[in-house]
Amino acid sequence: MNRWKFYWLRLTRELWVRASAYALLGVAAALLASVAARWVPESMAERLGGESVEQILTILASSLLAVATFSVGAMVTAYTAVSQGATPRVAALVTSDGQTQRSLATFVGAFLYAIVAVTAINASYYGAGGRAILFLVSLAVVALVAYRLLAWINRLSSLARIGHMIDLVEDRTRDALVARARRPFLGGRPGVLQTGFLILSDKTGYVQNIDPDRLESAADAGDCDIQVLAAPGAFVRRGEALARVGREYADEKMRSEVHSAFILGPSRSYDQDPRFGLIVLGEIAAKALSPGINDPGTAIQVIGAGVRLLDLWSEAKDGDDPSPCARVLAAPLADADLLDDIFGQIARYGAGDVPATIRLLKALRSLAATPGPMQRPARDMARDLMTRARQSMPIPADLARVRAVKV
Repeated sequence: MNRWKFYWLRLTRELWVRASAYALLGVAAALLASVAARWVPESMAERLGGESVEQILTILASSLLAVATFSVGAMVTAYTAVSQGATPRVAALVTSDGQTQRSLATFVGAFLYAIVAVTAINASYYGAGGRAILFLVSLAVVALVAYRLLAWINRLSSLARIGHMIDLVEDRTRDALVARARRPFLGGRPGVLQTGFLILSDKTGYVQNIDPDRLESAADAGDCDIQVLAAPGAFVRRGEALARVGREYADEKMRSEVHSAFILGPSRSYDQDPRFGLIVLGEIAAKALSPGINDPGTAIQVIGAGVRLLDLWSEAKDGDDPSPCARVLAAPLADADLLDDIFGQIARYGAGDVPATIRLLKALRSLAATPGPMQRPARDMARDLMTRARQSMPIPADLARVRAVKV
């Protein structure tokens, strides 16, 4: 993914960005109402330019602060509940949820609009025409706030549900899987450089994004190939290799170009790292299977999501890779790793649970029955799961039910 696109996506998912944009829009609407006053008919100005607009704005200003405060409190409560009930890795999706951000931003923007408009009215900033424009804008703001409030109430009913969180993670993982399946070598091609100059990391963290176009540009400038050694999701220490340049020496400009193609951060990202989404789904299922929670139904729901994602991965891999970056070399994702990321934790922690084990065996059976890259890894995991089940199920009747599922 282009690094500027990645920065833009990460910025737009911050709550303060959308709230600030709505706040500026509200302030601008309040101050610019007097500019349009010259086009207001005199009859409309006399009819709508009275004191009723000030009463509407006063009601908005007095109520929206409480609404915004309540909404932030509800979001924090949902964030905490998701962290405790699912996994902290999925809690960030609560604050980056578009519906949540739009609702909170609308409340903040409308509050600031009302405050600025009331202040301007008391300072005699508007004439009769400006107050008429302000009246119409205030009606639109009231309608928008009512709509957002109803949407926010509807969102609150599902915001902290584990099922809703599974759906959110599945959606983000699906996008990353499809993008990676279409460009399995990050837009480059397969290959390994046996020799070359290593580009070392200048910081410690997870590789969140790689810009293949920037690597291609650096490779063209140096007339060489560049091999990606640290794929998205890899944890890299300061001084470890990010890439290998197919030449004996790389000057400072080339090293700077290659460094700028890698974005490192303190945590993994869903966008270019499909394995992270699969791991998070596995964590949700593993936590649900813990003795303290004992919720095999959630694990079964995760298994269903995993089968859908792996099916999509197998289908999307059949497409042609455009490979626009011919000088960039990268390794593909291993199918066995994807299978273990989502089902490995369920197999390890749920081998003693009969419903979860049976459902997982059936899922592996369906994957093993379809010719493709998942067939062999699915059979290997099924054999491993049966071994774990024999060790974890002391009751013969339970073990017999599990053995009845042939893979």
